[in-house]
Amino acid sequence: MVTSEEPLTLRQAVERALDTHVKTRLNKEKIRESEARVAEALAGLNPTVTFNANQYNRTINLASQGLSGQNLPIPAFVGPFYTFDARVQVLYTFLDAAKRWKVKAAEFGRLVSEQELVLARQQVDFLAASAYVNLLSALHAQQAGLADLALTNKNLELARHQKQQGVAAGIDVTRADSQRVEQELRQAALDDRVRRANLELARLMGTPLGTQYRPDESDLPPFEEGLTVEAASKIGFENRLELQVAKLREEQLGHEISAADASDSPKMGLVADYGFAGNTPAQNVFGTHAVGLTLQIPIFDGGLSEAQMETLKSQLEQVKIQRQDQQIQVEQDVRSSFLKLNLARQQIVTARASLVLAQKEMTMATDRFGAGLGTSLELVDAQAKLARARDAEVQSLVAYQLAQVELAASMGKPELIIQGGKL
Repeated sequence: MVTSEEPLTLRQAVERALDTHVKTRLNKEKIRESEARVAEALAGLNPTVTFNANQYNRTINLASQGLSGQNLPIPAFVGPFYTFDARVQVLYTFLDAAKRWKVKAAEFGRLVSEQELVLARQQVDFLAASAYVNLLSALHAQQAGLADLALTNKNLELARHQKQQGVAAGIDVTRADSQRVEQELRQAALDDRVRRANLELARLMGTPLGTQYRPDESDLPPFEEGLTVEAASKIGFENRLELQVAKLREEQLGHEISAADASDSPKMGLVADYGFAGNTPAQNVFGTHAVGLTLQIPIFDGGLSEAQMETLKSQLEQVKIQRQDQQIQVEQDVRSSFLKLNLARQQIVTARASLVLAQKEMTMATDRFGAGLGTSLELVDAQAKLARARDAEVQSLVAYQLAQVELAASMGKPELIIQGGKL
């Protein structure tokens, strides 16, 4: 049920879709995730500070540790006795090549997420513009259908008048009435198409699904005048974000490979602690400390680092293959859009010429039938041709507008459609 109606421009449709569409919302969250991964990687380079405290009541079996015999001045079993310890420990690993490469990889991961958000916004631009054009198409088809329905009713009245005058037969009235019923059914389908187009656009924009919109027909001026396939392909290579994202992903994987390769590099750190030790917090308590360096040299990790490197190298090769294919896809998209544009232009010229002829034929058939010189078959046939000509004009205009949207998207510049700008 339609609850409201409002005018809508293409810019408004795109802006609303960008604010609410799931693609942009998810990619914004992915940026948050990538920023958290950068912070997580950087945390591995920072010193860690911990505080530990404990109080024990203990007994020790010295004999279990080889400390027994008659010559020892202490018994084999000692205790019970109390121990207390509370201290702060600082650990700082200042030499760890793998962690530093992981930081660089995480930073490139953040750049990938940022570019993916821009790419998602362009994809939403394309979806919103396509839905907008589809609504325009549905409304044009609806108006053409209403004109056909009005003509059908007019022909029915003419047939009834001619029958009353004794010029036409009952079959002529029946044919005209049958044509009216068929057109009413067709009009119901066209009205449903408008409702569905409104529903799709409202869903994209995240607005109430019962809203009916009136799009602005002046929102899609041509922008491709003087543009060649070669120039458009060059623009696409420079601006298609899929290529930029793939390039950044290659660099990210390169850093991840370096991190895996550095996992068997020496690691050196500083460890220090200070605290209080005694029997209890109030008995025999003295301040104690320890300061030292740690050195870890991996010798054999079971082949783990090599396996990780091979996995990452395979992923890197996959991304390179995909980027090469995407470069070919960019040119294919541009060429396909130009083919659709050229075909749509030809269809528009043909459809408009056909519409003029169909209107003339309809006028002539109506005049002949009104004068008693023609039959209702001529009238029905002329009306059917006129309906097809109107539908062909609508479809050719829509095909042209959709080809414009596709061309802008294939060049990585959907804003050309939104702004109606020139290159």
